[in-house]
Amino acid sequence: MFFESGERPLYAVFHAARIARAGAPVVVYCHSLGVEQLTNYRNQVNLARAAAARGLPAFRYHARGHGDSGGDYADVTLATLVADARAAAARARALAGAARVVWVGERVGALVAAAALADDAQVAGLAMWEPVHRPAEYFRAMLRGMLFSQVAHGARPNETVDQLLERLAREGKVDVHGYYLHRELVESLEPIALEQSLARWSGPTLVAQVQARPRLAPANAQLAATLEARGARVVTLAVAEEPGWHFISNPAWESETLVRGTAEWLDGLA
Repeated sequence: MFFESGERPLYAVFHAARIARAGAPVVVYCHSLGVEQLTNYRNQVNLARAAAARGLPAFRYHARGHGDSGGDYADVTLATLVADARAAAARARALAGAARVVWVGERVGALVAAAALADDAQVAGLAMWEPVHRPAEYFRAMLRGMLFSQVAHGARPNETVDQLLERLAREGKVDVHGYYLHRELVESLEPIALEQSLARWSGPTLVAQVQARPRLAPANAQLAATLEARGARVVTLAVAEEPGWHFISNPAWESETLVRGTAEWLDGLA
């Protein structure tokens, strides 16, 4: 289906609950940026189906400038992403007949979900898949990965990360793996920190780490501890996989551990 946000048509898929669960919330999924939306696409679909099978309707959508939605990626900012998320939640509630929402956000989508729920009194939970804590570090890592990719293919990079950021500020965009990284998007996200965005949140939370390490990364551990100190019920899920967020694999990456663990957490909220 399509729904409207910012006078643009946004593409969405609604997964109706397969079993009746009175008062069940609707799951709204916020994807990440650019190619990362495609990297994790199969897991988005599988989670929505798993949630619906457990009696929780699910709504996944493409923000403006992404996938099959209208709009230009050059015009995307944090404000537009949050506006689209809130429009998606309104449509999801109407379709599901649900008062409450469970937000699921991947990577930058976790920041979007955190901002979208800030003024919503009817939020049943928040799940974050490999959340981005500090966008400034995230963008530097994205550019660093692009340079490493060039080296792996036998090319010698002619710019450093700092030089790429300077060009981004000067020219307004930089090509990263076939997607332009735009200055307006970077500037809208750079001052944001996930923990600060969740300063008033104390509801049920899932922090899913997707990294090939045995323990939680310091940023994820700190976020979980901060939320728990505030009274939040926090569940952590360690997924020891490295999907390569900025690359599209064939076949597409699918994580049974990530989807099953999130679906079980969702089941406990309904």
